[in-house]
Amino acid sequence: MLLLKIGQEMKDFISNIIFIIFDILTIIISIYLAYLIRDNIYLLPIQNIALSTYINFYPLYIITIGLFAYEGIYKYRYDFWHESRVVFKTLIFSIIIIFAYLGLTKLIFDYSRFTIIMTLIIMMILIPINKIIIKKLLFQLKIWQKYIKIYGEDEFLTNEIYTNNYLGYIKAKNPNRAKTIFINSKNFDKINLEKIIDSNLEKQNKIIFIPFINDYDLSSCDIYQLSIKNTPLIVLKNNLKNRYKIILKKVLDIFIFIFMLPIITPIVLIIYYKIKKVEPNEKVFFKQQRLGKDNKIFICYKFRTMLENGENILNEYLSNNPQEVEYHNRYHKYKNDPRITTIGEFLRKTSLDELPQFLNILKGEMSFIGPRPYMLNEKDKIESNIDTILSVKPGITGLWQVSGRNDIDFKSRIELDLFYIRNWNIWMDLMIFIKTIKTVLFKDGAR
Repeated sequence: MLLLKIGQEMKDFISNIIFIIFDILTIIISIYLAYLIRDNIYLLPIQNIALSTYINFYPLYIITIGLFAYEGIYKYRYDFWHESRVVFKTLIFSIIIIFAYLGLTKLIFDYSRFTIIMTLIIMMILIPINKIIIKKLLFQLKIWQKYIKIYGEDEFLTNEIYTNNYLGYIKAKNPNRAKTIFINSKNFDKINLEKIIDSNLEKQNKIIFIPFINDYDLSSCDIYQLSIKNTPLIVLKNNLKNRYKIILKKVLDIFIFIFMLPIITPIVLIIYYKIKKVEPNEKVFFKQQRLGKDNKIFICYKFRTMLENGENILNEYLSNNPQEVEYHNRYHKYKNDPRITTIGEFLRKTSLDELPQFLNILKGEMSFIGPRPYMLNEKDKIESNIDTILSVKPGITGLWQVSGRNDIDFKSRIELDLFYIRNWNIWMDLMIFIKTIKTVLFKDGAR
């Protein structure tokens, strides 16, 4: 009950103190683990540096925590993926600054460079995990809760803001208790939007608003001011039109391919054996023409998940279940397809039926991450966005795959693909890759 009476500023202060303490503890744990790893690599010479030397290396704490504060980690309520991106970037800068410090102070030979680098790599893993746990715990204790008011509520705001404990926002039943204001600009014209902003800025010190155009990731844009006119200028970039970024994406494909090949090879062999065991006289692989980059048609490979010649079964099913036709018109798939085999159901739920597309990657027809390849009969339905969609290689996984595919209609799928193409960066691919692993393991949203 005492926590409920504490003011919001005090709650924020307590939260930040706890975050800093646990970040320091995470640094200590990371040092310890890095030291153990260094000690157990027999190819490296035995180190004569005591563990306490690293534990007491205070510049590591000061530089890391200082950069976190500078990047706003203790000031702003970022969502998990944006905050993790800031953490990664900050730790990379920390490595550079720490080694510059060691070089300038001539202490470079007093520490193992391997141990310091490994410490920061381990921190890249542990700090995001630490923040998930601590913020969830503090939210349950009502310390990491902040009352907000939203102008122009919609489903997106409800799902992404109110239900995200990592952000810690809760709806203020009494609007006067709101400590932060969210404004969805799409629901207001310019005059009313300015009135809402002006009136609330008189009462609040912080207003967060969603821009009218939110199809572009403005967080990665360069923003500067045209001083003469007092006009902000936003620089939008299409990274997938940048030659060097395209090379970087190809390098990422190669890296993932090398990393995944030893893992997927035995899985592919097991699936091949299982399909052949159940249906020894039927084909294992399904081949279908799909739309590729620059409107080129290619053969897309998948494990077969449907009965051979199942059209008669489907037609009979549709005649008895007309609601499935409406579902297909909206989502471009059937909710309960009678043609799907028993093992095919499992492969689809886990997305393992996509594994043969590694061959498409090897042939240069697909990328690991990108818009899912569209069927030929979907070309006209994409309409005016077709040139943008087909300007990049399709991927095995993409934003659609990790955004709850069962709940996303065809139009929303196109919007997700357009957002990916317009706002691509290496972090987005990494985020999708990690979310895909989660989707496969927990069968979340796949079909």
